[in-house]
Amino acid sequence: MQNLRSLFVISSILLLVSCSKDDYGTSEVNLGLSNSSYSGYGNTQTAATTQYSLTVTAGTGGSVSTSGGTYDDGTTVTITATPNDGYEFVGWNGSDSSNATIDITINSDTTLEALFTEVQTTSSTSTDTSVYNADLIDFNYYLHSSLPDEWITEFNTIMNNLESTIPAYKRSGFPESMNIYAWNNSAPSPYTDPNGNSMQGASISGNGTDFWMVLEIPDDEFTYNSMHRYSVIAHEYFHVYQHSMSPAFSVGSDGEFNNPNAMDVKWLIEGSAAAFESLYIQENYGINYFEEGQAWGVEADVLSDPASYEFYSKQDNNYANSVFMVLALVKELENVGFSTEKAFQSIFKVYWEQDPKNSDWKTKFEETFTIDVDTFYGKLTNYSTDMSLIYPSSSITLQNIINDDSDIAQVNTATTSTVTQYSLTVSAGVGGSVSTSGGTYDDGTIVTITASPNDGYEFVGWNGSDSSNSTISITINSNTTLEALFSEVQSTVTTSSTYNIDVTAQSSSNYILSGSDQNGNVSGNDPSISAKVGDTFNFNVNSPGHPFYLIIASNGGIDSNNLINGVTNNGSSSGTISWSPTETGTYYYICAYHPSMLGTITITE
Repeated sequence: MQNLRSLFVISSILLLVSCSKDDYGTSEVNLGLSNSSYSGYGNTQTAATTQYSLTVTAGTGGSVSTSGGTYDDGTTVTITATPNDGYEFVGWNGSDSSNATIDITINSDTTLEALFTEVQTTSSTSTDTSVYNADLIDFNYYLHSSLPDEWITEFNTIMNNLESTIPAYKRSGFPESMNIYAWNNSAPSPYTDPNGNSMQGASISGNGTDFWMVLEIPDDEFTYNSMHRYSVIAHEYFHVYQHSMSPAFSVGSDGEFNNPNAMDVKWLIEGSAAAFESLYIQENYGINYFEEGQAWGVEADVLSDPASYEFYSKQDNNYANSVFMVLALVKELENVGFSTEKAFQSIFKVYWEQDPKNSDWKTKFEETFTIDVDTFYGKLTNYSTDMSLIYPSSSITLQNIINDDSDIAQVNTATTSTVTQYSLTVSAGVGGSVSTSGGTYDDGTIVTITASPNDGYEFVGWNGSDSSNSTISITINSNTTLEALFSEVQSTVTTSSTYNIDVTAQSSSNYILSGSDQNGNVSGNDPSISAKVGDTFNFNVNSPGHPFYLIIASNGGIDSNNLINGVTNNGSSSGTISWSPTETGTYYYICAYHPSMLGTITITE
């Protein structure tokens, strides 16, 4: 599946790949309903009976079963909207119902208009290929009238580019055609899937017979010119491509390797799709979407516990950690002789052509990448969470990646001994410890070191480095000696308070806070809150689709340099975020995807 930044389930019952970065509405629209005849009921009018008018019209593309009339108060009237060929019913102007047939009780003058939208279709050209011996999947477009013209134009351009660059072929168990439904979520959910469920989010789904792509675009992505409104198209299309390469590609119902014959390793599936969409945006719009869409979300445990990102149950904001692992894999492949293009090609295409399954994905991984999974995971400790250090070049193109036919250079093991190596010596002063004592490393190796103070001490800096951070990443290019320095904390008696604040979301407009701060009760939409240095805020967050971040500057975005240090679970949309301010100043809380959801935090002495 940056503002927004897709799961994929295939079984005899349901297939789903979800890449949503937002919460979506749940209004239902029933598609393919048979027409119902009009029937009206009334009572014999007396002089005392109140009557009201009913006016019913049809918008372009359909008709209604009645134009209305004058009815006694309390009369129930049944009305049916019928779309013309090439159109579909989407809702009523004057009623909240999304059903094509409605019963209304007349108790006031009433005006209704049936709304329809044109069904837009396109089909890819079918052609035989010697490689896959299969035809291209046919795509049918259902683009709702709520979408701006510029988005529809870009959608068609993007789909044409994608079908040309990475054509998706028909496979056994996958469709000869796929419907794509897209709309602006400012409109009530206009489509239902073949199972009768209201469509929402961004996903690839199926029920064993029919398959469909859902693209619900949040309205604020148009307001704030978010590139996610375009990147999500490339993301979800890539999932279709993955399946065309690998029939085993699917996501289990619990995301925990529930089916040995399926493939649901999250970081490989979603990391590939999210990296692909970022490269597409970079190439076609000149925007570094790795920076805008993912870099801010990389978390420390991706270095220490990368295996946890094999599962869909693991939180991964905008798939930032999965993208990080893909980019790190590219770097490791470059280290053993792959070109950048060949490295990406192996991840995007070659690996999926091996049809990996949960039962053999690690074997296929080693065969494709010439490195086993556990060794790769171990090498991640040589990286930092600063994704900017491993961004790919802006000059690479998806066309060159997919069509790269160069040979992979082989590592010459006979000459490995000639690689220059340097020593790293790390020690800790009184009052603390360090994560490593050092060792001998190849020239250019990145080593991450953490200094940890003992109780009653605090970290103050490094002897041998200008950095004041307790965790540093250094590039080994000479013999290096470092000493972590600590200072005893002088104890003082202070009085502190703990403030508990519940956080929910109102659509994509505001956070709703309820609790207390140093001034008393806190309530309302995006209210300002305050506390003193040493106090503690516990934000109890329940805002799916709206990650709650504590930041330094209101205009700095969700950038790693703009996040407040010392915050527990910063960016969570479900759970408790804790922060004990250590410095006075003005800070802010903000939604990762909706900048208008913003409030001020004032910290005093």
